[in-house]
Amino acid sequence: MATALIEAIQQRYACREFVAGKQVSAEELARVLEAGRLAPSAFGMEPWRFIVVTDEAGRTAVARACYDQPAATTAAALIAIVALVAALEPDSDYVRRQFLAEARGRDAEPIHTAYRSFYRNGSIAEWAQGQCNFAAAQMLLQAAHMGLGSCPIGGYDTPALTEALSLRSGEVPALVIALGQCRHDAPERIRKPFD
Repeated sequence: MATALIEAIQQRYACREFVAGKQVSAEELARVLEAGRLAPSAFGMEPWRFIVVTDEAGRTAVARACYDQPAATTAAALIAIVALVAALEPDSDYVRRQFLAEARGRDAEPIHTAYRSFYRNGSIAEWAQGQCNFAAAQMLLQAAHMGLGSCPIGGYDTPALTEALSLRSGEVPALVIALGQCRHDAPERIRKPFD
C-alpha cells in the first residue's frame, strides 16, 4: 500500500485526446472533487470553487474558451477551478469563517493579523490562482489512481471562460481539468535524472 501514491504519480500524464462516448461516472467525479476539497491551502483559506461541466453545450462552450484544444473538445467531463478573489478581502465573512475554523477553538486574531499584512503586500488574485494549483494536483493524482485520463488546461481566453462558466463578479478562472478515458496509452515518461 505504501507505493500506491508513487504509482499514481508515475502513471499520470497529460492526456491530449479522450475516447468519445465514454462517460465519467458521478462517483468518479465525486472522488476527484473530494481530492481537491482536501487539498492544503495557506491560512486554511481554501480560496477555490470547483465547477463540473458534463453536458454537451457546456463542454462545447468551455472547450471553445480553451481555444478548442483536443483535450478540452474530447473530454467527457471538465472541472473548472475558480479562484474566489473577491471573497478574500481581509474582513469578509468568508475570511472570518475560514479563520475561525483554522483556529480550531483558539484565538483567530493572530492568523487574521498575519493575513492582513500578507494581503496588503501582494497580488491576492495571483496568490489565489496559485493556491488553486494545490487542489488541481490532488485531483490529477486521484484521477490517475482511479485509472482516468486527465489533462490540466491553463491556456484559455479568460473573458470567454468566465462567460461560459457564468462566473460571479470577483471569481477568476485558475485552471480547467479535462477528464475521461484516454484514447492512447501513456507515452514513455521523460524526466531529468534524479541527481
